[in-house]
Amino acid sequence: MLYRLRPLADVTWCDVPGSTIKLPERYPGAELDRLPWLVAEAQPFTNDLLKIALRHGAVTASGIALDVVHTADLRRAAELRRTQQDVDDVQAKLRASSVSQLMERLMPGWTASGEELDARVQVGTDNAIREAEEDLSEVLNAPERPELVEHWTRLSGRLPV
Repeated sequence: MLYRLRPLADVTWCDVPGSTIKLPERYPGAELDRLPWLVAEAQPFTNDLLKIALRHGAVTASGIALDVVHTADLRRAAELRRTQQDVDDVQAKLRASSVSQLMERLMPGWTASGEELDARVQVGTDNAIREAEEDLSEVLNAPERPELVEHWTRLSGRLPV
């Protein structure tokens, strides 16, 4: 799948293999803008998305195309944090419930065992968040490609801060 970024915060997507991005290199005259692009409702235009495009994208007549493989880590850490918070909220409600109190009376140590398991899950989630942040940092720390920066600004696009 590809994303295409165009100046004025426009993101579209096209359900073609990511390798399609190489077509203009192999076939002069091939233009990625001719693909059937749709509005990318699930992927908003962000500075980080533009930073990735300026490092890993390909020129189109109206913007920059980007293989979505480079965006895999863009929201992963935030999604992991949100999921962990949801789990923490559910666990807190469960521990405060009468069912949990009954289980503790029937099986002493039930609560402590649950808290221990929750702590281990939290450590695993923290490690996954750290890994996601490191992976995103690696993608963002690649050098900008001058031809993409020049193309973007020529199209009246603003560079990310």
